[in-house]
This record gives sequence, structure tokens and C-alpha cells, in this order.
Amino acid sequence: MHLQKSTEERRPGMFPYPYERRSGRDRRSGSERRRVGEAASFPFDDEEMDQEEAEQKAAQMSLHLGDLWKHKGKELFRTHRYNEAKEALLKAVEIKPQLADAWYVIACIEAMKGEKEGALARLKKAIELDQGFKDKARTQSYFKKLKGDEDFEKLLQ
Repeated sequence: MHLQKSTEERRPGMFPYPYERRSGRDRRSGSERRRVGEAASFPFDDEEMDQEEAEQKAAQMSLHLGDLWKHKGKELFRTHRYNEAKEALLKAVEIKPQLADAWYVIACIEAMKGEKEGALARLKKAIELDQGFKDKARTQSYFKKLKGDEDFEKLLQ
């Protein structure tokens, strides 16, 4: 009969629990892992938060939400789903107005659709936030309908 050694008698390389292995693979079932890590997986604990702390956490989460909408919009743009991309990017800049690349992609979409005023306004906002978009707008084909336009050329000066 094999008896389990006490913790003091174990060799240094042995682990105290059967699911801990040298390979690092956790041999517990998924429900067992979820039960153990349940409290850690939820970002807010049960303790009361004061109003200021709650507002700070909400602001941080909304900033991340803006980035998520931006990434979704850029992916939709990449797959040529321009109307959906524009909606997602507008949500992103509504949440986080300093996203220069989101403003630029909205300008690209509007320029391709021939919406001159909207494209110029969005491009102006993108350039205000990041001057690098001037060179991109000069070279990329999204703005080919605006090439030669006086307002477009003035914006890129």
C-alpha cells in the first residue's frame, strides 16, 4: 500500500496538489477552474465603491470601448463593408474623439462615396490630431475623387 507523504517529507521537486504538474498543464476540469477563479474573473468585487472611484472605472472602460469600436470599424473597412465600418468608427470617435486614424478612415469612406464636405471635415480633424495624415491623403487612392479640388489641395498645404 502506497501512503501519501506529508508536506515536510516531500522532495523539493514534488508538487502538493495532484493537478499541478511540471508541464504546467492544469488537469482540473473547466468547471473546477471556473469555480476557483470565479471571484478573480469578475472585475468588480462586492465592496462598496464611492462615486468618484466608480466614475473613474467607467471612464477607463469607455476609453477601451472606443478602441474596440475603432478596431471593428477598421476591420469592416478592410472587408469592404463601408456603411457598417462608418457606423462603428463614428461610435468610436463619439466615445474617444482623439482617435486620428478613425477620423481618417471615415474621411476615406466619405471620399470614396463622393461626399466632399463630410470627407474634408473628417480629414481636417484627422490632420489636426496627426500631421502624418497629410502625406497619406496625398498618396492614397481613396481621395482620387477629390484630387484637383481646391479645398482638398488647400487642406493638404
